[in-house]
Amino acid sequence: MNKKTLFAGMATLIVSAGFAEAKTVCYVTAADSHAYVTPANKAIDTRAKELGVEVLSLSQNFDVQTGVQQINTCIARKAAGIILWPLDPQAYIPGLAKAKAAGIPVNLINSPMNDAAKPFITSFTGPDVYSEGEMAAEALQKALDGKGSIVIIAGQAGNGTTIGRVDGFKAKLKALGSKIEVLDTVNADFDQQKALVASRDLITRFGDKIAGVYANDDTMARGFIDAWKEASPGKATPPIVGINGQKDAFESIRNGEMYATIVQSPIEDGLLAINAMADILNGKKIDARLPIPLTVVTKANVEKEKPAF
Repeated sequence: MNKKTLFAGMATLIVSAGFAEAKTVCYVTAADSHAYVTPANKAIDTRAKELGVEVLSLSQNFDVQTGVQQINTCIARKAAGIILWPLDPQAYIPGLAKAKAAGIPVNLINSPMNDAAKPFITSFTGPDVYSEGEMAAEALQKALDGKGSIVIIAGQAGNGTTIGRVDGFKAKLKALGSKIEVLDTVNADFDQQKALVASRDLITRFGDKIAGVYANDDTMARGFIDAWKEASPGKATPPIVGINGQKDAFESIRNGEMYATIVQSPIEDGLLAINAMADILNGKKIDARLPIPLTVVTKANVEKEKPAF
């Protein structure tokens, strides 16, 4: 294909999508390579091409300060819009204020920020992470008949998703009048290897006192399962509740290694974010909060539901 043909095709695509000219959206993603983030990134790229939107992707690689700098890069590049995957509830606020002053709309994807960010964002698309915590608490409450000692393997310290999933979980246990006791909460940064290391320590310290496990995502749940198998070969794992609805989690539920997962699709996450931004750029009014559906999966319905990825 020569350059003339390529540019003609791009022009046709842009016009057919309803854009008078090419729109460049700056996407500050959490990471390039991650079990959940990567499918969301791909969904955004694929849908953007269908919409005739150019995406400038910048990866924080789970480093907040990198993301803060990238917001300034997006403003300097005069992006038509910014999609931000926040890793911290408030660190980006000065940059978001600059974006608003520059007339650049910002859409948050996946992870929430605190209320101080609301004046500077147009919308937030993604899961209700607090509700996920509540759903996880209900599942573990049922699995343990409302009593026993558990450990929490949380995500990244200070991350909005981590905060919501842990706070929602603890608040729901309290509301239920649960007698479940949290032995310890450790951070494993949504990373399987880090969760494996952290779980080895938890098992060494608490051993058979661990009656249940709440992991902020399925990747970290797998880290605990592997550590448990190392420490107690042939011994059944305690009930484990994870989040994301990965294929591995579905298989772990089938074979009894996990009790439940909460299905949250990264593809829907990505599509919702780019579709919302396209609507914003086309002058459409959208809701300030656009959630994705969540489903609790246990052995009772694992054959009826589909993994998220």
